[in-house]
Amino acid sequence: MSIQLTPIGIIHSCFKEKFGIARQPGLIKSATATLELLSPYNVEEALRGIEEFSHLWIVFAFHESICEKFQPTVRPPRLGGNTRVGVFASRSNFRPNPIGLSVVELKRVKGTTLELGGGDFLDGTPVLDIKPYIPYADSVPGAHGAFANDAPEASNTVSFSAEAETVFQRLEKEKQQLIRDMLSYNPRPAYQADDPDRIFGTKVFNLDVKWKHDGNTVTVISIN
Repeated sequence: MSIQLTPIGIIHSCFKEKFGIARQPGLIKSATATLELLSPYNVEEALRGIEEFSHLWIVFAFHESICEKFQPTVRPPRLGGNTRVGVFASRSNFRPNPIGLSVVELKRVKGTTLELGGGDFLDGTPVLDIKPYIPYADSVPGAHGAFANDAPEASNTVSFSAEAETVFQRLEKEKQQLIRDMLSYNPRPAYQADDPDRIFGTKVFNLDVKWKHDGNTVTVISIN
């Protein structure tokens, strides 16, 4: 049996590359995105009443993480990238069917576009479905999350070179906050050894951000 899915919408996200995206939804609350409904689903009647919900479940496709061959195990970043667990015991984006599920804050409804907060979406992500978050049914007090039971800490201190600081201070507050939040959660793979001379980089909004790691200190060296 095969099932054909058609995207109902597309995500326009602040994250333009996979590197730097929050590893879970809600972790970086300053992350922003808009969900634009596509034809024939872009009718306001389809969203009637949605503004009464504070949060939504977004079902989407990992469009840049297609698994060509089934891999039964994966290496979660939370386990240092060295320990394998079953793919169905993880939230890896490399799955038999590249389907993701994220709960996000609904900030605003504009026609057939939804403004979202706290997402972990790559720009251009196809959306398969939208469902309202129901607190009494979707929140399970006392649930246990195995190796990801507790949220990771924002353990990095973020500083700026003189050149980067000049550019940073000219940015809008939302862009400043996202850069700080993204880098404080250490987006690099956990299994990479420290190399204070290595330059990392990614694109957020319309910016190309480059930085270096030295232990728990991140120094932004350029923002273009």
